[in-house]
Amino acid sequence: MRRVKVGILGTGGIFRGAHLRGYLQVPEAQIVAMQDINKDSLLNAMQTLKASFEARSEEEEKRGRVEEARQWREDLKQVKLYDSAEEMLAKEKLDLVDICTPPAVHADLAIKALRRGINVMCEKPMAISYLDCLEVIEVVKETGKFYQHNENWLYDPSWYTAKKFIDAGAIGELLLIFLATAHGGPEWRKWFWEPVISGGGALLDNGIHAITTSWYLAGFERRPWRVKTVSPHGLTTRMKKRILEGCFQDVKVEDDAHIIIEYEPLDAKSWVTAHIEGSWSERDSRDTIIIGSNGSISFEKVEGETILKIEDPWGNVRKININKTINYRPEMSSFAGEIKNMCKCILNNFQPFCNEKIGATSTALVGAAYLSQIKGMKPVTLKEFEDYALKFKDKKGELVKNLMKAVEI
Repeated sequence: MRRVKVGILGTGGIFRGAHLRGYLQVPEAQIVAMQDINKDSLLNAMQTLKASFEARSEEEEKRGRVEEARQWREDLKQVKLYDSAEEMLAKEKLDLVDICTPPAVHADLAIKALRRGINVMCEKPMAISYLDCLEVIEVVKETGKFYQHNENWLYDPSWYTAKKFIDAGAIGELLLIFLATAHGGPEWRKWFWEPVISGGGALLDNGIHAITTSWYLAGFERRPWRVKTVSPHGLTTRMKKRILEGCFQDVKVEDDAHIIIEYEPLDAKSWVTAHIEGSWSERDSRDTIIIGSNGSISFEKVEGETILKIEDPWGNVRKININKTINYRPEMSSFAGEIKNMCKCILNNFQPFCNEKIGATSTALVGAAYLSQIKGMKPVTLKEFEDYALKFKDKKGELVKNLMKAVEI
């Protein structure tokens, strides 16, 4: 079997804690190189990879799969380490780069890889600003290479199963989605809280999952129309000082955001509204529910298993155990799903489902939310934000700075 030769750019937590486990389940992928400017991070990643590959080799031997066990040991020997992204891209014959760095360099690394004829998949958010996303789109067109916006939720069995029932008409016409992504905040890494590196706070880092996923549920064939921050919280910094990497510091980005997005009519027949919470101050909106004209979809946990519930207006409930659906495999994480999808796209020469345009528009929706807050929580159309952003085309850094005024309001 032909395999996709992959180079990793950035070996921090998202790679070691999520992507690496995914690669262990994707035989179509072969990691041949890893790069990070932080030597300790790079060496830690190599140790983790070594332990993972050796454990996998031992598992295969126990199952009597001698050739597979040998392949894992051989793959381990071939992995090369780099502290320079440019050197890795120049020296290695790569089919794909997996960008797992902080957002500030997402666009720059993607462009460098694309111009060397290498396909790209990149962690969310696509970039720190919509303008950076537009540059990536132009280079994708110029080079003809593939770009995948890595939104792992699209490969999660829960959302995938919900989408199937929505499309099958199980709840009638889709009307409203409540989708919250909330936790206490990534206080272990200071860069998340620095807008010049992260591009924003909880909405861009955490809420972006819910934004892209709500669009997926509504249908990527629809175009997001307008965005509005909503009362009582809107987009705000609720905790002004936090212990970041062990030291109390002023917070410069939002730690809570509540917005609504309207997805425009499909064939002029219907539209969908999504309420999104992106929070680093824990959830305070209602839990996830997908509401249609003839029922609703929600989720619950029962003894460690995820149950999808379809309820009609008369209280009749159908329950589907996600863990027992045909698309559920315990060993396949949502990260493995996105990696496998991209490898299949490269091997079979077809466009990724969640591409550069989805990534750019998701980033624009975040920008529109900031602009809505600046305008006193008034609705902002996507076109209105795009026109606003283009005014900063010659001074991209100013766009993020201006949007951060929303946090001060």
